[in-house]
Amino acid sequence: MTPHADSGPALGMSPDTPIVALSPPRPGQWLVVNDNVMGGRSAGAVQLARHGLVFSGALITKGGGFASLRSRSLDIPLEPYTGISLRVVGDGREYACDLREAASVSGSGVAWKARFTTQAGQWLDVRLPFSTFEPTWRGSVMRAPGGGPEATFHHTVTSVGFTIADERDGPFRLEVAGIGAF
Repeated sequence: MTPHADSGPALGMSPDTPIVALSPPRPGQWLVVNDNVMGGRSAGAVQLARHGLVFSGALITKGGGFASLRSRSLDIPLEPYTGISLRVVGDGREYACDLREAASVSGSGVAWKARFTTQAGQWLDVRLPFSTFEPTWRGSVMRAPGGGPEATFHHTVTSVGFTIADERDGPFRLEVAGIGAF
């Protein structure tokens, strides 16, 4: 991750080539999936904000420990790009950017995840090269970090999202003002 911090959503570098429209906000474009799907008690929600969207809630590690947000029904070609760029402000916690493709394991989609850490109250421009994304299935990494000769993606993603699963109980908040590719 290459972060760059500044004081507002309009300052700094915006995502290179936008791949998900956040303005005007469309609430039906986003789906929240929390650990309650497996008996957990974490709560996450999405709210529309002036500059994009806010993913917030509370993580409870006993019985699960994750909350996630994902877009619906995208068909985003990622060639010839080499990574994802984000414009975010957070709370000092670690999040993952999730990319989903049509591939699945036992009927459940594979999510490619790259982690990034926010700085409380600071807008960041985050660049995540595709080489930093790891394939996961139901939260488990499907290969050793950086291992395997396979291509990172099949060049088209069906969903972009965010997960928090940093093993810390308590409130979380991530505001996203831009999602792009470089």
